[in-house]
Order: sequence, then structure tokens, then C-alpha cells
Amino acid sequence: MSVFRIALPLRCRCSWLLVSIGLGLLLVAGGARAASLEQAEALLAAGHPAQADHAVAEFLAEQPNSARAHYVDARILAAEHKWPLAEQELERARRLDPALGFAPAAQVQALADEVIRHRWKNPSGLAGYGQAALAAVFVLVSGYLFWGILRAKRRPPRA
Repeated sequence: MSVFRIALPLRCRCSWLLVSIGLGLLLVAGGARAASLEQAEALLAAGHPAQADHAVAEFLAEQPNSARAHYVDARILAAEHKWPLAEQELERARRLDPALGFAPAAQVQALADEVIRHRWKNPSGLAGYGQAALAAVFVLVSGYLFWGILRAKRRPPRA
């Protein structure tokens, strides 16, 4: 009987030790994830947007609903002059956290203004206008042809 009394507390100590080690590993892993975002921001500030983009992509693969990661990705994409993608990432970050409280308000506003300023300069943004112009030309030509057919049917036949 005394063996069981001694073994039980030993098992409890081991289980508590395992639980505390597990919690410690979770905290370290959480700190590593936060560090990767901080690392991405540091890489961006140092002028290495491609490496920063890689770090953020890894982070987003683990945590796709992180507003901060999407915001950092928007900043990286803006630094790479990928304006439509930067706008999408900024909007995704705002959907996840409308206040974007983790970033300075002036920095968020400057990024949003820059994205909007470059929206109309992007050639892919003009593609929408080209398609609309092509559709308008198609409608005008079709209407002219249809009107010509109707007009030809109204004329009396030539004798």
C-alpha cells in the first residue's frame, strides 16, 4: 500500500511537469510567430520586401485570420508597387479588425491614401475601362445594324 501512496504523488508531479513544459512550448511558439511578423517589418524597413513577403506568407499560412499580418502584407505589397494586391490585403485587414489598433493611425491613413492614389495609375486598373469602352462600341454598332435592318424592311421594294 505504501508503494501506491508514493507513486501517486510522483505521477502527479510528472504530469504537472509535462503540462508546464507543454505550456512553455506553446508560449515560445506564440512568441516565435509574433517575432516572425516583427522580423518581416524589420526586413521591410531594411529594404528587403521579398524576404519580408516570404516571412509574412509563412505566418499567414499558420494564421490566415490575423489582421496584423494582412496589414503588414499590404505594406510589403505597396513597397513592391503591387497596388491592387496591397489594396486587397488592406481591405482584408480592415474586415478582420476595423480599427487596426495595432498600427499607428497616421501610418494606416498614409498607406490607404497611397493605395488609392496609385489605383488609377495601374494599367490593370485601366483594363476595366477598356472593356467598358469595347462593350459600348459593340452596343453602338449592334444598334446601328439593327436600326439599318428595320429601316430596310420598311422601304417598299424597288420595281
